[in-house]
Amino acid sequence: MKRLDYLLIAFLLIAVSVLTSCADRSRRSEIDARKAALEHKQDSTLAATQERLAVVDSLLEAVKKEHDQQHELVMANSTKLKDDSPEVIKLNQLRAHRDSLQAEWQTLGATIRYIKKKKEETASK
Repeated sequence: MKRLDYLLIAFLLIAVSVLTSCADRSRRSEIDARKAALEHKQDSTLAATQERLAVVDSLLEAVKKEHDQQHELVMANSTKLKDDSPEVIKLNQLRAHRDSLQAEWQTLGATIRYIKKKKEETASK
Protein backbone atom coordinates (compact mmCIF):
# COMPACT_ATOMS: atom_id res chain seq x y z
CA MET A 1 0.00 0.00 0.00
CA LYS A 2 2.76 2.44 0.88
CA ARG A 3 4.55 1.57 -2.30
CA LEU A 4 1.45 2.46 -4.31
CA ASP A 5 1.21 5.81 -2.49
CA TYR A 6 4.82 6.59 -3.30
CA LEU A 7 4.31 5.69 -6.95
CA LEU A 8 1.20 7.87 -7.10
CA ILE A 9 3.04 10.83 -5.54
CA ALA A 10 5.98 10.32 -7.91
CA PHE A 11 3.62 10.19 -10.89
CA LEU A 12 1.87 13.40 -9.76
CA LEU A 13 5.20 15.20 -9.32
CA ILE A 14 6.34 14.17 -12.79
CA ALA A 15 3.01 15.24 -14.30
CA VAL A 16 3.17 18.62 -12.57
CA SER A 17 6.76 19.23 -13.71
CA VAL A 18 5.90 18.31 -17.32
CA LEU A 19 2.87 20.60 -17.33
CA THR A 20 4.87 23.41 -15.77
CA SER A 21 7.64 23.17 -18.34
CA CYS A 22 5.08 23.14 -21.18
CA ALA A 23 3.35 26.17 -19.72
CA ASP A 24 6.69 28.01 -19.48
CA ARG A 25 7.39 27.34 -23.17
CA SER A 26 3.87 28.43 -24.07
CA ARG A 27 4.22 31.62 -22.04
CA ARG A 28 7.63 32.31 -23.57
CA SER A 29 6.19 31.97 -27.06
CA GLU A 30 3.32 34.30 -26.11
CA ILE A 31 5.77 36.87 -24.79
CA ASP A 32 7.93 36.59 -27.90
CA ALA A 33 4.87 36.96 -30.14
CA ARG A 34 3.78 40.07 -28.26
CA LYS A 35 7.25 41.58 -28.49
CA ALA A 36 7.30 40.95 -32.23
CA ALA A 37 3.83 42.49 -32.61
CA LEU A 38 4.88 45.52 -30.59
CA GLU A 39 8.00 45.98 -32.71
CA HIS A 40 5.94 45.70 -35.90
CA LYS A 41 3.40 48.24 -34.60
CA GLN A 42 6.17 50.65 -33.61
CA ASP A 43 7.80 50.35 -37.04
CA SER A 44 4.56 50.90 -38.95
CA THR A 45 3.50 53.81 -36.74
CA LEU A 46 6.93 55.38 -37.05
CA ALA A 47 6.85 55.13 -40.86
CA ALA A 48 3.32 56.57 -41.08
CA THR A 49 4.19 59.39 -38.70
CA GLN A 50 7.33 60.27 -40.65
CA GLU A 51 5.35 60.37 -43.90
CA ARG A 52 2.71 62.62 -42.33
CA LEU A 53 5.43 64.87 -40.91
CA ALA A 54 6.90 65.34 -44.39
CA VAL A 55 3.48 66.38 -45.74
CA VAL A 56 2.78 68.71 -42.82
CA ASP A 57 6.24 70.25 -43.13
CA SER A 58 5.66 71.06 -46.80
CA LEU A 59 2.24 72.51 -46.07
CA LEU A 60 3.61 74.53 -43.18
CA GLU A 61 6.33 76.09 -45.32
CA ALA A 62 3.80 77.03 -48.04
CA VAL A 63 1.35 78.51 -45.53
CA LYS A 64 4.13 80.45 -43.77
CA LYS A 65 5.19 81.97 -47.08
CA GLU A 66 1.61 82.88 -48.00
CA HIS A 67 1.01 84.30 -44.50
CA ASP A 68 4.13 86.46 -44.69
CA GLN A 69 3.07 87.86 -48.07
CA GLN A 70 -0.43 88.59 -46.81
CA HIS A 71 1.01 90.18 -43.66
CA GLU A 72 3.17 92.51 -45.74
CA LEU A 73 0.15 93.48 -47.83
CA VAL A 74 -1.98 94.20 -44.78
CA MET A 75 0.76 96.15 -43.04
CA ALA A 76 1.45 98.20 -46.15
CA ASN A 77 -2.24 99.17 -46.30
CA SER A 78 -2.95 99.21 -42.57
CA THR A 79 -4.35 102.73 -42.59
CA LYS A 80 -6.81 101.92 -45.37
CA LEU A 81 -7.99 98.49 -44.15
CA LYS A 82 -10.52 97.77 -41.44
CA ASP A 83 -10.74 94.66 -39.26
CA ASP A 84 -13.50 93.18 -41.40
CA SER A 85 -11.86 93.74 -44.77
CA PRO A 86 -11.20 90.61 -46.87
CA GLU A 87 -7.44 91.05 -46.71
CA VAL A 88 -7.40 91.13 -42.90
CA ILE A 89 -9.81 88.19 -42.69
CA LYS A 90 -7.59 86.18 -45.04
CA LEU A 91 -4.55 87.05 -42.92
CA ASN A 92 -6.31 85.83 -39.78
CA GLN A 93 -7.34 82.60 -41.50
CA LEU A 94 -3.79 82.02 -42.70
CA ARG A 95 -2.48 82.66 -39.20
CA ALA A 96 -4.91 80.13 -37.73
CA HIS A 97 -4.00 77.55 -40.39
CA ARG A 98 -0.28 78.17 -39.81
CA ASP A 99 -0.68 77.76 -36.06
CA SER A 100 -2.62 74.50 -36.38
CA LEU A 101 -0.02 73.09 -38.79
CA GLN A 102 2.74 74.17 -36.42
CA ALA A 103 1.03 72.37 -33.52
CA GLU A 104 0.59 69.22 -35.62
CA TRP A 105 4.23 69.42 -36.74
CA GLN A 106 5.40 69.60 -33.13
CA THR A 107 3.13 66.74 -32.08
CA LEU A 108 4.34 64.50 -34.89
CA GLY A 109 7.96 65.29 -34.01
CA ALA A 110 7.33 64.41 -30.37
CA THR A 111 5.62 61.17 -31.43
CA ILE A 112 8.62 60.18 -33.54
CA ARG A 113 11.04 60.92 -30.71
CA TYR A 114 8.90 58.91 -28.27
CA ILE A 115 8.69 55.87 -30.54
CA LYS A 116 12.44 55.92 -31.15
CA LYS A 117 13.09 56.21 -27.42
CA LYS A 118 10.81 53.25 -26.66
CA LYS A 119 12.45 51.18 -29.40
CA GLU A 120 15.87 51.90 -27.88
CA GLU A 121 14.62 50.93 -24.43
CA THR A 122 13.22 47.62 -25.62
CA ALA A 123 16.35 46.89 -27.66
CA SER A 124 18.60 47.44 -24.63
CA LYS A 125 16.59 45.02 -22.42
